[in-house]
Amino acid sequence: MTANAQFKVVGPPPYPPTVARQKIRTLLEAVDPANRAETVKTLSGLLSWYRDLIDDELIAAWQKDGRANLPELMEPLADSRVAVGVIEFSWRQQRQAAFRPEYAPMFVNLMTRFPESAQPFLADLLGGTPNLSQPEAETVCRILLDMPDVGTWKKNALQILPHYRRVAESLLAQDLHGSDHEKSYAAQRWLADLRSDVPGIANEQQSPRRSSPRSRPAVNESTPTGDQTASIARSRASDVPVTSPAAVNSTPVRPSLQSAPRPSPPAGSAPPPYNGPRSGTLECGGGVIPQNAEYVFRNVPLVKMQLDYDTKTWDARLAPGDGQTQKLIVRNKSSGPQKHCVVHWTATP
Repeated sequence: MTANAQFKVVGPPPYPPTVARQKIRTLLEAVDPANRAETVKTLSGLLSWYRDLIDDELIAAWQKDGRANLPELMEPLADSRVAVGVIEFSWRQQRQAAFRPEYAPMFVNLMTRFPESAQPFLADLLGGTPNLSQPEAETVCRILLDMPDVGTWKKNALQILPHYRRVAESLLAQDLHGSDHEKSYAAQRWLADLRSDVPGIANEQQSPRRSSPRSRPAVNESTPTGDQTASIARSRASDVPVTSPAAVNSTPVRPSLQSAPRPSPPAGSAPPPYNGPRSGTLECGGGVIPQNAEYVFRNVPLVKMQLDYDTKTWDARLAPGDGQTQKLIVRNKSSGPQKHCVVHWTATP
């Protein structure tokens, strides 16, 4: 699938830096479940001008006691700097207060998207056996069990988890007997790899299929940008996801992007499962792309996808589209204009 899109030039900043910082801080201090979506939308609209300020305030807000409402903001708003700051603080500075099981999904998300943020965590665990409280040990084990099997994560996990075997086995027993069949099957594999004997495993029905690494969502954007359109020029369908080609400038593949969130349909009117192309290419062409210019690709399939693109030059996020589609928005974050952007995508489970 190849698409062409127009781009827009971001105008001058709407506020002076001091005013913008105070607005960002106020939004983060007041965020709660009722206004979270609107807060994400507002802050996303400011990213083009105040990326550094938003980073500063996100990290500072996480270091305060009111962090409970922030994890769902981290997924759409965090970048590498935020991920490093949040995990460093949580793991090494305020472990008892900030490194807790309820935040484990956020830590998995950040470590998957920004592997450099996991270095202090892994270095300490591989270099020794920290004396952890029960909640801290649960958080460690949950992260290691839920991280996708990429790079050396599985190898590292098999070195670390035996030091916290009772906690790991307890979590795996919960997964084994839970309603999530994929997690249940993954728990069986983990127990086999750890050579653990959890009661009830012998009675579990073995799945005939081979397991595949679980993809973790990295971005969950909900803010449309601009009115640009993308026309789908060519499509290529396949029944099985394929490995995407190498990215422009041979940059690493970014982890999977979760499909943009959709409102829950009324009972009995659920949309049919997606049955379209499983991979393709989105390409911006034409004139020079200014710094901070954004492309908006419309009619992108509404599936979780892995993107392969030049992450040194571009930022990418997903947003709801029309009908059962989503938008892929890419922004030129480099220090100068660009002539071309290519994004290869592959649908992931």
